Amino acid sequence: MGFEFIDARSAGMLAMDFAIIFVVLLSIRALFGFISGVNATSELASKDNFAFGIALTGATAGVAIMLSGVATGGLARSFGEEAALMAVFALVGLVLMWLTRLIFDRVTLPGVSVKEEIDRANTAIAIVDAGNIVATAIMIRAVIISADNDITAGLIAVFIGYVASQIILTLTAFYRVRLFASRNAGGQFQEAVRDGNMALALRFAGFQIAVAFAVTAASDLDLLDQFANPVLKGLAWGVASLVLAVALVILSAIAERFVLAGVDVSEEVDQQRNIGVGLVEVAVYVSIGLLLNGLLG
Repeated sequence: MGFEFIDARSAGMLAMDFAIIFVVLLSIRALFGFISGVNATSELASKDNFAFGIALTGATAGVAIMLSGVATGGLARSFGEEAALMAVFALVGLVLMWLTRLIFDRVTLPGVSVKEEIDRANTAIAIVDAGNIVATAIMIRAVIISADNDITAGLIAVFIGYVASQIILTLTAFYRVRLFASRNAGGQFQEAVRDGNMALALRFAGFQIAVAFAVTAASDLDLLDQFANPVLKGLAWGVASLVLAVALVILSAIAERFVLAGVDVSEEVDQQRNIGVGLVEVAVYVSIGLLLNGLLG
């Protein structure tokens, strides 16, 4: 439906965009294995490393989500500009996904080596890692879509948006870590996921993705249209995003008390590793994130 309105030039550019994205996606397995210092085929087939598969899934989905933001925008003036736009953002996407894991490993969850834990098939750590990468990609995608169809302006927006996304996701991660400690007599979140608590990992990943959904609503606020300068627009997006992230935290805490009334979530998820309760919490978080996105987007 609607394809009859696409001229030959536009169709050619769209085909080229798809080809570039497709090639990038096909290369992610090899690149992810190289970055992780392992043989991807061996990890998936010989060692049956489920954790590596989850982490690879997160990286693949993250890059695809981010690049879909580039493909969603208008087409460039020429095939050369369009190819350059897609190639540059593809490269930037791969670098940012690698950098995201580095920040998550060294800053967000200090004391836990994501690479080492995934090497020893720690599924909980892999879930946490994948959720953080997908959340980052969702936020960057929103920034790319709101940016002009220009490499320079787009890259400035992506850089500012990426920095803002990492600040927001790191702060929300710190909030979850401190909340875990307060609920468990000073217990460490890192130790719990290192010990393989999948329910806790799912709840954490779901919360980060919910934050990303809520934050993407900031890209559609009319307030941002007042800023022509991409730097100022990016900073305004960051401030609006932080406000929405705080709103999600507050609304989630309220909703959780009603939806899971009578359930000790700390006991069920943190201690008994009840995946069912953890997934209900994920549903609450994501639902609120989507509602904020739908109402404000």
